[in-house]
Amino acid sequence: MGQLEERYKAYRIPQEFMAKGIYPYFRAITGKQGTEVEMGGHKVLMFGSNAYTGLTGDQRIIDKAKAALDKYGSGCAGSRFLNGTLDIHVQLEKEIAEFIGKDDCLCLSTGFSVNQGVLAMVVGKDDYIICDDRDHASIVDGRRLSFAKQLHYKHNDMDDLERVLKNLPHEAVKLIVVDGVFSMEGDLAKLPEIVELKHKYNCSIMVDEAHGIGVFGRQGRGVCDHFGLTDEVDLIMGTFSKSLASTG
Repeated sequence: MGQLEERYKAYRIPQEFMAKGIYPYFRAITGKQGTEVEMGGHKVLMFGSNAYTGLTGDQRIIDKAKAALDKYGSGCAGSRFLNGTLDIHVQLEKEIAEFIGKDDCLCLSTGFSVNQGVLAMVVGKDDYIICDDRDHASIVDGRRLSFAKQLHYKHNDMDDLERVLKNLPHEAVKLIVVDGVFSMEGDLAKLPEIVELKHKYNCSIMVDEAHGIGVFGRQGRGVCDHFGLTDEVDLIMGTFSKSLASTG
């Protein structure tokens, strides 16, 4: 049970629920997401949704999605690398980069796969990943795939982060990966202090904006914009599956 318990902890599954035989997941919703949803033949209040902007049932978005189905069909029939890149993908990536304030953007199929894929690519076995110990499970899985040396610090504890950084080689590749908004705690990363440590110890920063996009910053540009530090953050990821009423 050791490995299974570790996975429960990483995914924040309440062990007391499991011990009592309560499994509060995969309960089917039979209509649109909203403040109320249909479940089991009746309406219930929805307190667990990440649809922060209420756009999942917006008719304008539904009509655009229908029009895209009419033009492009129901799938790409291949990977992005081969025949699966559509002109709307290229347009979307350009618009996202301009909106966030970065040079370029790459869209993947889910936010989870971004953290898995990006972390595995940008650091290697001789590099370091330093994570807040409350980072999302997708970051935990991504850092494992990277083969980099994995370190962590106490949640939002900048003294502990500095303790970790000061013991690392100055010229080594060091990537600090942090949630902009911590999904379970609801607090923000101390990004201004992290940026100071970035410069002091020659690091790079990646911010997971999954819960910040659409909520913080100018017109919902995220926590990095909220602090005025977009240019100081090297990599920013986000997801459409929360504020932006889609997936990917």
